[in-house]
Amino acid sequence: MKIESTAARGNFKILNGNECLLEVTYANWFASKAETTFKNTKLEIKPKNIWQSKFSILKNDIPAGSITFNWKGHIIINTLDQEHLKTQYVLRAKGFWHMGFELLDAQEHQLLFLKPNLSWRKVNYNYEIQDCNQELSDSLIELLVYAGFSANLYMTTMLAG
Repeated sequence: MKIESTAARGNFKILNGNECLLEVTYANWFASKAETTFKNTKLEIKPKNIWQSKFSILKNDIPAGSITFNWKGHIIINTLDQEHLKTQYVLRAKGFWHMGFELLDAQEHQLLFLKPNLSWRKVNYNYEIQDCNQELSDSLIELLVYAGFSANLYMTTMLAG
């Protein structure tokens, strides 16, 4: 599986082999607001504050979680299921020269690793999804939307700083 950039403003597709599972689109170059449709459900991520350190996750315009950047540089992804049970994940950067992102569950078990491949010419990012021993499920694909959004924002912030 991989996350492939489709536009310099941040748009990306989640691919399973050659099959496109969905495409996430951003409102514009400067907006950190993204949306997609997956299995007849509209997923939307939009900023909660002007510093762009907190984001709301909406499913069909109903709050379904959040994404928060903490002071350690980690990204906390909280999701709510249909019974309103909260699940927490942490996306954190690993390495310096060969950087990547590991996605951990609440018990700090690595679920997967996003290995970026930056294209300087196009100013976009592709991610190879490694260590993905997870069964391909709707919840995993949704989680990849949130992780892809978060990783792109992290990389954009690091390049800007």
